Amino acid sequence: MLTAILTAVLLVFMVMAIQFESMKFSGMVMLCIPFSLIGSFGLLYLTTGTLSITSLIGFLMLVGTVVNNGILFVDTTNQYRASIDVSTALIMAGRTRLRPILMTTLTTILSMIPTSLGIGSGSEMMQGMAVTIIGGLTASTLLTLFLLPSFYLIINKKNRPPKTQAADTLPLKDQNQIDPDELLLGD
Repeated sequence: MLTAILTAVLLVFMVMAIQFESMKFSGMVMLCIPFSLIGSFGLLYLTTGTLSITSLIGFLMLVGTVVNNGILFVDTTNQYRASIDVSTALIMAGRTRLRPILMTTLTTILSMIPTSLGIGSGSEMMQGMAVTIIGGLTASTLLTLFLLPSFYLIINKKNRPPKTQAADTLPLKDQNQIDPDELLLGD
């Protein structure tokens, strides 16, 4: 099972590296996986669940599921960066993708609740998987929405060239087009 989980992580990383054409963005999205482990182990502990083969299947499913939120956010931010600065792109991506991220996560979590409660015939066997998925998706979504923009900024600042234009040589702009970052430079 451990080999299957590691293979899934490798395959997900390879697909994202091809999609983003960047190892740094792929690695940043892969941080969603450890976030999901926090929630999975936490909810298993709170529900006195055990680490069984079904809960490991839940971990395997999480590898492919939790990166979806990160992919949506990073891809949208990269699209916005083509026309606006990084911090504004992050804010706009958060605004436009918050609802789809929450809706897809909530539908998955809500569909797993009956199984996690053991409702229905044979659901006791799959209870560990459902608890693992619910905990992992919840923690991953919350931590991704708060921490992924910060990681994006950190990674982007390392690659950003320093500003060489002096404040007094900045072109004049219309009052409605003033960038808040330029106000820090002076007139």
